[in-house]
Amino acid sequence: MPGSDGDGELGLQLGLSGLDLTGTEHSFEDVDGHIQANLEDEIVKEALDKGLDLRVYSRQIESQLHEIERASVADYVQESPHMAALHSKIQSCDGVLERMEQMLGQFQSDLGNISGEIQSLQDQSLTMNIKLKNRKMVSASLSDYVGGMSISESLADTIHNGVIDEMYGDALEQLDKKLAYVAGKDQSASTDEVSAELEVLTSKASTRVREFVLGKIYAVRKPMSNLQMQQNTLLKMSEAFRFLAKHSKQAAIELRNEYVDTFSKVHSTYFKAYLGRLMKLQHEEIADKDDMMGADDSGGRKAATWSFSSKPTMKSRTTVFTIGNRSSVLSELEAPILVPHAVKDAGKETRHPYERLFRSLQFALLDTSSREFLFSIEFFKIKEAAALKFFREVMGRTLALILKHEETRIATTFDSIGLVLCSRIIYEYQTSMTEKNLPCLNDFYSKLLDLIWPRFNVIIEMNRASIEAVNQTTLNAVDTRPHYIVRRYAEFSGSLLALNEGGRFEQVTSALRSLRDEVANFIMRIASVFPNRREQLIFQVNNYDMLLSVVNASTTTKSEEESQFQAMLRKSIGEFAEECLSAPFGGLMAFVRSTEQKLQRAKDPSEIPVDERHVESLTYAFAKEWKPAISAMQGDIMKSFTNFMNGTEILQNVLSLMVSFYSRFRDILKSPPFKRSNPWPDLIDEHIIRVEVKKYKTVLG
Repeated sequence: MPGSDGDGELGLQLGLSGLDLTGTEHSFEDVDGHIQANLEDEIVKEALDKGLDLRVYSRQIESQLHEIERASVADYVQESPHMAALHSKIQSCDGVLERMEQMLGQFQSDLGNISGEIQSLQDQSLTMNIKLKNRKMVSASLSDYVGGMSISESLADTIHNGVIDEMYGDALEQLDKKLAYVAGKDQSASTDEVSAELEVLTSKASTRVREFVLGKIYAVRKPMSNLQMQQNTLLKMSEAFRFLAKHSKQAAIELRNEYVDTFSKVHSTYFKAYLGRLMKLQHEEIADKDDMMGADDSGGRKAATWSFSSKPTMKSRTTVFTIGNRSSVLSELEAPILVPHAVKDAGKETRHPYERLFRSLQFALLDTSSREFLFSIEFFKIKEAAALKFFREVMGRTLALILKHEETRIATTFDSIGLVLCSRIIYEYQTSMTEKNLPCLNDFYSKLLDLIWPRFNVIIEMNRASIEAVNQTTLNAVDTRPHYIVRRYAEFSGSLLALNEGGRFEQVTSALRSLRDEVANFIMRIASVFPNRREQLIFQVNNYDMLLSVVNASTTTKSEEESQFQAMLRKSIGEFAEECLSAPFGGLMAFVRSTEQKLQRAKDPSEIPVDERHVESLTYAFAKEWKPAISAMQGDIMKSFTNFMNGTEILQNVLSLMVSFYSRFRDILKSPPFKRSNPWPDLIDEHIIRVEVKKYKTVLG
């Protein structure tokens, strides 16, 4: 029913409480529009679709609202005491907040007054800072002016009467600053007055510095004067010379010229005297023009008879073609120089090869030159280019003296190993100077090398010519052992290779190449003296082997000499092996070579004629002779070659070649037309031969 509770509950479920059905404000002009809009409302549509009476539902809602209103009034009445208390508290808080507002207002007023005072103080502080800055600027300017224009009593006293030392240099520096300050000011009464006093001090300082430096320079002229100590004293006064060069150029030029003149004479005098004493320590017996590689080495006996002989070794004399312990000088480059008078005072009679004297002289020169070059830069305050020019003025006379001495000595020497040692010494010292950025001796070293290498080439050519001039037909009793000329070359080339390890000197490489070719020709010429090929090959092998042994013992690096002579040795050993086999097995070897050629050229090998009787004679002869032949060759080879290890290697080459020929021989007999149904008689199994050959290898190894 429309008025039942069920209808009310249905109305609540439809959510129609949001509809305004009781309002009094209506616009009848828009009624149709409102009605149409309400009818389109989803909730109204749903209520109408269910058949609800909207007027009844409206009254029900209004009744519910009245009930809620009465309940709310009751709640407000019940809470009224609390609301009154809350109102009282709010009024109390309003009072507190009002008092706080008054206090904050007072604080704000006070802060405003303080801000004004701070602003005033800031303005005063800024003004004071500006005044202070201005006063400091004025004070600094006045202080600089007063300091620059005033001359203290202590400064004047030091310039006039002070000891000339490092403290005197400080006084000169102060004086220089005052001179520069006054020079930069406009002319005035004060500057004129101070300038006069400064001129007096400058003149006095220049005079005293000049006299002091001259005294130190003249002190060097005295006998037994310590030159290095005087230079060290002058270095401490380098600022004094700089002052002199700036304010008294004429005096500075005078000191420079006096220094050049004095030290040039002192150095040249010292090195001239040192050279004279040093040369007295050289070996009395030195190489001469007769000490050539191809010279007769008989020593009262026939040279060819003593293939291993060398010149008699005299006391304190090094050999011409061996380096011995001469290369030890290269590990003593920075050792103390030789002092001739000390050796004499000690009663010693020690003599030295020239390279040791050369090393001592060059090390003394290097030390003196380095010190002079650095001194000129530090004391005279000049750059490298000017220092080089100054160095040549000071040391030019000394360098010319040493170059003249070396030119004379080198032009007359025949000691090529000594020349290479001297070149190595120069190379090492030049490298050291370059690393230290000291170029003062570069030209000197270049001139020395220009003297050494042409003479070295002349000596090498003389040695080569001496070998070429040897007449093999005039040699007596030449045997198959290594020849003494080849031994000389071997020792000489080993020495040069050791000194030139790494190939730093092309001149040495070229010289060795020239000698190597001549010695190779010499070995072939001497070998031609022997009547048979076998002895010729033995002579070649012995000489090549000895040469390689000496060279390999001298250097650890591979050289052209080693490669060339190694190839010659292998070739000679190969020829000797065939020569050894030609006597017992020459027929078999000839058969193998000729038959192999026939088989290669033949279109049909089966058509090649076979001489069975000849083949059988070859197999029979080999079977009968191979063992005795091996034993005989072993004894002969070991007696023919001076180097046991080389002899064992040659024997193995001979036996290997024998096995190779026999193996080829057997291969021929297995091929048409030599192949037969029945084996060839007396044919030895190759395995048996190899076993026998291996026995010799085991014994000899």
